[in-house]
Amino acid sequence: MFGRKKQPRLRDVMREMSYGGTELRDPEDIDREISEEEAEAEEENRVVDPIAEGSERAQEELLEAEAVHGDLIAGCIALCSLLLIGMIWARPVWRYAAGVVVGGAVAVYLLVHMYRSIGWALTMEPKQAERYARGRSALRYTVVLLTLIAVMVGLGKAAGIGCMLAIVMIKPAAYLQPFTAKIRRKLGLRR
Repeated sequence: MFGRKKQPRLRDVMREMSYGGTELRDPEDIDREISEEEAEAEEENRVVDPIAEGSERAQEELLEAEAVHGDLIAGCIALCSLLLIGMIWARPVWRYAAGVVVGGAVAVYLLVHMYRSIGWALTMEPKQAERYARGRSALRYTVVLLTLIAVMVGLGKAAGIGCMLAIVMIKPAAYLQPFTAKIRRKLGLRR
């Protein structure tokens, strides 16, 4: 009972050895298949860095990532400024505008924080990076929640709605990133 290893029942062994019919398989073949499946699973989980650190391609990828990050920030700011059109309907106007400004600032902070967190996570081992990314994500959610609560309590519902809309503009900014990149290239703000 205690310390005794449970042995498989004869029926289970026969079922495992059968090949769908009455044909029996060699237990060594079963062990080999299991070890091959485990090796494939390890192969899938292994991290391979196809870009050598410090190479010219790595530098190009880094510059492109920074440019995309700039596009996201510019798009988010542009979309948040479009939200100020909502002042036509919002009452009181200044509270809604203050909420949009605070939400826009938080959205830009979230983009910068996410970019830096991803950069740090890429330098870590996979399990450590996963824990780090989860922690950073939880921090961002906490910042959003506390900001929304503070704006709602301090400035009211109109400001809270403006703040929430501005923070949510991160997603449309991501979808509009190629368009923002074209505009920034035309203006000479992007290579």
